[in-house]
Amino acid sequence: MNQKYIIPIIITFILIAFMSLFSFYTVQPGFTALQLRMGKIIAAEDQSGIKFKMPFIDKIIYINTRISKAREQTTALSHDLQTVNVGMVINYRVINPLKLYQNIGTHFKEVIIDPFSQESVKAIIAQFTAEDLIQSRHIAKEKTLQNLRSRLQPLYIELVDFNFTHLDFSTEFIKAVEDKQIAEQSAKTAKNRTESVKEEANQARIRAEGEAYSLKVKRESITPELISLKEVEAQIKAIEKWDGRLPLYTGNSTPLIALPSVK
Repeated sequence: MNQKYIIPIIITFILIAFMSLFSFYTVQPGFTALQLRMGKIIAAEDQSGIKFKMPFIDKIIYINTRISKAREQTTALSHDLQTVNVGMVINYRVINPLKLYQNIGTHFKEVIIDPFSQESVKAIIAQFTAEDLIQSRHIAKEKTLQNLRSRLQPLYIELVDFNFTHLDFSTEFIKAVEDKQIAEQSAKTAKNRTESVKEEANQARIRAEGEAYSLKVKRESITPELISLKEVEAQIKAIEKWDGRLPLYTGNSTPLIALPSVK
């Protein structure tokens, strides 16, 4: 082969290899690849594998369609104007990468998810007093989730879940809540003690009334006839116990025993 053809052939092979290297791209599972040619979207590939593109002309933009997580921090005011420092976690998923890119671009988290989540949290927390927010955190969470979901859905983002990581209040407010709880518990204990004393007094009164009534019945049941009957019963018992012998005494006197007369 002529020496003058070797160098061009080598250069041609290098160019072909170089062009081949930039003529393919890979779509990973869980991603959609948008193929742009001169700024215009010509394809949206969501099937994983190796795809062809025009080297140096086509541009590939990857959109993650798996569930993603965003962490946010913000400050809100409760209904009673208490400052609340809020931490939250947003789980979301892109449901239409093509439309999302056409309307918002690739920085959709910064453009819509971050500000929308903060606005929804501020709006919902403003509906609760700080004390109610402590006791009804789950309700505030559900309301925020529904509010944020309704705002993101038209923009091709599905809100999968939303949770508060923390709701922090000022030290003064926490101290006031603790003092109130202690006071309520003390009042409850005092009330229970008062009720217990009242119940004991009521039971004592009932017992006293019962004893007084019993004594009254006994007094009313004692009649002269009953007294005479009791005396006769006592004499009969004494006779039944007598063995027929007179008691023995020393001395001149002879004891006499009153025996019941026999008719």
